[in-house]
Amino acid sequence: MWWEIAADIATITTSISLIIAIIQLIREKGNENTASFFYLHKYLSQEQFSLARKKVRTILFKKPYEEWTEDDKEQANRVCASYDQAGILISAGVINPKTTKGFLTSSWGRSIIDQYESLNAFLNDKQTPSQTGKEFFHHFTWLYNQAKKFQGGKINE
Repeated sequence: MWWEIAADIATITTSISLIIAIIQLIREKGNENTASFFYLHKYLSQEQFSLARKKVRTILFKKPYEEWTEDDKEQANRVCASYDQAGILISAGVINPKTTKGFLTSSWGRSIIDQYESLNAFLNDKQTPSQTGKEFFHHFTWLYNQAKKFQGGKINE
């Protein structure tokens, strides 16, 4: 009889320990996702990328591509590279789907769309000897298409 009571207590203790371990695992996973999101936000908020996005949205979107300077193209490259990096992280699942949706429905999603569409000529031009910008920055293109879904727009392939 005492053995049965001891066995029941051990079973209850093991169950409680398992529940606590699961709760800790869920919290850890949530903390990893939060850290990944903050990393992405901090990365995209760097001054060099912020200034490049500003130039695209205030100057380059209305300037004929044939008139772009080397600095204009460098700024465009910064925007493409930064959003390409974001696309790599998100497509790899580093940020969970719920947080990704929040990111893409926010002003970041609108910025991705606006920047991509403003840089269309740059993205259609050769950026390497063998690839256009859309091919070279294909994670930016993927991210743009995801943002279009969440922002309710038509997807451009």
